[in-house]
Amino acid sequence: MDGKKATILLQSGELDKALSAFIFANGYAALGIDTTMWFMIWGYNCLKRRRSLLASFRRKHDPAREGAYRVLQTDSVLQRLLELLNRGGAGHLPLGRLNLMGLGPALFDKLLKRKGIMTLEELIQSAVDLGVKFKMCQICFDAMGVSVDDLIVPNVEVKGVSEYARDTLEAHVNLFI
Repeated sequence: MDGKKATILLQSGELDKALSAFIFANGYAALGIDTTMWFMIWGYNCLKRRRSLLASFRRKHDPAREGAYRVLQTDSVLQRLLELLNRGGAGHLPLGRLNLMGLGPALFDKLLKRKGIMTLEELIQSAVDLGVKFKMCQICFDAMGVSVDDLIVPNVEVKGVSEYARDTLEAHVNLFI
């Protein structure tokens, strides 16, 4: 489908919504549609590398790598506290309903495997393999204190809302999840 474009914005950090976003992204990309996924607010959690409880307090940010995306001088202990409370990771997202203190996602994952349906981690890797582009909102990146070293996919672009607007205006399909 030459020249067709799709954008998908994932705002939610819930497993069921992330699965939906990546299923659509893989479907569009498999059809040859130029697909871009955007991540805002809690949506970045599925691309975030799972860290230990105290990793955020031990880690130092490299200003050369992070300075282009974040204003490190305005970082605060609140961002580190947020990271401590929100360790993220595709394999640790809650369900939107029936989370049951983590039991729901485990049951859901077992159901997906039994039915031969790709897990979120597999869908993410498939999207990378199919050439889906990944972009994150710069304001969220800075406010949440996200580090480029926290991400499990290569070549994530950090862009502002005007870039998202441009992408959606050029797209034939735009999904907001």
